[in-house]
Amino acid sequence: MKSFLTKFGIILLVLASLAGVERLSHFLTDGFSYSNITSTLPYHQEWDTPIAESDQAEAKKALAQPYTYLESGSQSYVFISEDNKYVLKFFKHKRWRLSPFLELLPLPEKLNAKRLRWKQKKKETVYSTFGSCITSYQEFKEETGVLFVHLNKSSLNQLITIKDRIGFKHRIELSDVEFILQRKAIPTDKYLLSLKMEGETKEAEKALSLLLAFTVKRAEKGYSDKDPHLIRNFGFIDGKAVEIDIGGFHHDPKKDLVYFHTHEMRRIKRKLLPWLEENYPELTTHAEKELAKLID
Repeated sequence: MKSFLTKFGIILLVLASLAGVERLSHFLTDGFSYSNITSTLPYHQEWDTPIAESDQAEAKKALAQPYTYLESGSQSYVFISEDNKYVLKFFKHKRWRLSPFLELLPLPEKLNAKRLRWKQKKKETVYSTFGSCITSYQEFKEETGVLFVHLNKSSLNQLITIKDRIGFKHRIELSDVEFILQRKAIPTDKYLLSLKMEGETKEAEKALSLLLAFTVKRAEKGYSDKDPHLIRNFGFIDGKAVEIDIGGFHHDPKKDLVYFHTHEMRRIKRKLLPWLEENYPELTTHAEKELAKLID
């Protein structure tokens, strides 16, 4: 019995150690791994996105260089190009599928029904996110900086080298993964604070006006945003406002221009003004005036 308990204790210790190593690896890499960015999604014709020849040529050059881990977003892992001009986004497919254990686990009828609803919700999230990415290129290419959308497996024959958060290199065949390529933007907070340091308040006011003008254009085209955060989800390329987070374009006939002016602008205001009051109070009055015009 003592020998059995000793062996059992060793097994538990080994399993705990392996679990600890896995959790440490997940922490160090932000959860990035090749298996987490690959999928078994079938081909969908509606996900084919025709890319302009000029964009294809630029994308080919952009993807001929190595990329380094930049950050982990809610929907994707983001890598930045060696020349600092592009970002490559790989989708977090792990978030959109159940674990093999939950897939195979026998469940009573009620729990199985709940599992099926959960799977359906994840499937709907994929469709919503991919649809938004297509919209970002087809309707708002200039306003998002999106250069290439790859949502179906293909024959790109483009091998790329990326370096993860802890410096490990990975060679990835882009034909086999879903990804988005965008021109790199300066996030709104960094852009505005750099203008503040330079004393360029008028330029900062212009930047805010450009951000709000895009939200109007988006609404006029019939789209709302699930997370209209002008500081966190937007940025600037060559002084032009762009939306960095492209996963939230939502087309809903109920969310028309009236909804935009009465609801979405107020959501934008609630997220924008507190940041300005804390970080750039000189812009608050201008922002309030611009918002008042749109809300009224």
